[in-house]
Amino acid sequence: MGTAGNGGAASDQRIHERFRINFKALIRLSDGSIARAQAVDISMGGIYIEYGAPADEGKIFELAFDLPFATEFKRVLVKAQVVRSIVIGSRGVYGLAFVFTEFIKDSDQVLEKYMELRKLKVM
Repeated sequence: MGTAGNGGAASDQRIHERFRINFKALIRLSDGSIARAQAVDISMGGIYIEYGAPADEGKIFELAFDLPFATEFKRVLVKAQVVRSIVIGSRGVYGLAFVFTEFIKDSDQVLEKYMELRKLKVM
């Protein structure tokens, strides 16, 4: 299991390049249930999602999402800490910014490969 860097800082302090995305992310809630959210952007340091409820800053969640590669999807499993939770307009949707705190299994390698391909625009 690897650890993650501090990629959830303010935009002018970001050390990781971010990419717009549009896929589902799964969140393990405090009660153990799984909720679906919409992933909006991603970097090696964190992920920004839209979800129907706020989350307390500092809280750590387990997240799972499938990254699209040319011929398959690969699952990424992480632990991530909420660094920002904001209301988005009047839609009852919240923007949640997470910083990755731990990559499970080889998830860091999967994400790194995805980011490399995105930079090359191969996908």
